[in-house]
Amino acid sequence: MCRMLGMVSNIETYLNFSCGILAAILKKLCEEKGECHENGCGFAWYQRGWNVKKDDKPLWESETLKPYLTYTRSIAMIIHARKATYPPYSLQGPKIDNSHPFMAELHGAKWVFAHNGRIVFNRSFVNVRHSDKILEYEGKTYKLTSYGIDSEVFFQILLHTIGEIGGEEPRSVIDSVRKVVNASIIEKFYSLNFIMGSHKYLYAFRFYNESEIKDPERFALYYMTRLGSSEAGKILHKKPNEVALYVSSEPLTAERWIEEVKKFREGFPVENWTPLKNGEILVVPIGKPTEKIIEKI
Repeated sequence: MCRMLGMVSNIETYLNFSCGILAAILKKLCEEKGECHENGCGFAWYQRGWNVKKDDKPLWESETLKPYLTYTRSIAMIIHARKATYPPYSLQGPKIDNSHPFMAELHGAKWVFAHNGRIVFNRSFVNVRHSDKILEYEGKTYKLTSYGIDSEVFFQILLHTIGEIGGEEPRSVIDSVRKVVNASIIEKFYSLNFIMGSHKYLYAFRFYNESEIKDPERFALYYMTRLGSSEAGKILHKKPNEVALYVSSEPLTAERWIEEVKKFREGFPVENWTPLKNGEILVVPIGKPTEKIIEKI
């Protein structure tokens, strides 16, 4: 059960406040409940295309990501904290290669992808050569950056399908997600939750297996829009015309975590986060957070 955070803003902005809260929440969960998302972390940001930086340390300990998270200004960002479902001794275990977000190219543009959940693929259709970092699918061979963990395989299959379907975003992506999640290539899954970025849109998808998951909250995705002119925006010294949409595994500034938030900013108000329903995909044009759409897959 990994944790994710994504953001789209109408002007370049920082994500350090939200990232700091997420890191503090994850540290608290690890120390107090033994729920540790400590198997690597990563940061993707959009500046003339997507860029990615990763670490094999927990998000709250990462000196590698700290300067990027502190000083990067962007109109779109994704953060991921990994809780590996593979044992430490396996190739797919805690290694920087297996940290999210993953990056790949489609039609000459970079895409990034972060996932929360576990997927078992039907080997009759999907062949992964883990030590070689190779995926073989529908007669094509794809070079992976990880040791063939399920998340990156899912990402590559999605991109393959988007390329096969063709057409314009976001319809091509929505139709591809619908095709893949209903295909026989997935033998079993717990959650297909992801945040994905193209050069045009940020996508957030919530889909957990209702027959397997007893605690749906563990596979939630929430979204919230913050105005620079709002009380929260003023406390954070945002520009009055700034509008930013956030999507997160945790409702960072909701009532649940407000005491943690106030350790960063005294008097910070509770903000309203809306959960995506199971099977919904949120689509946000990069740089245009007010133009979001939500569709059922």
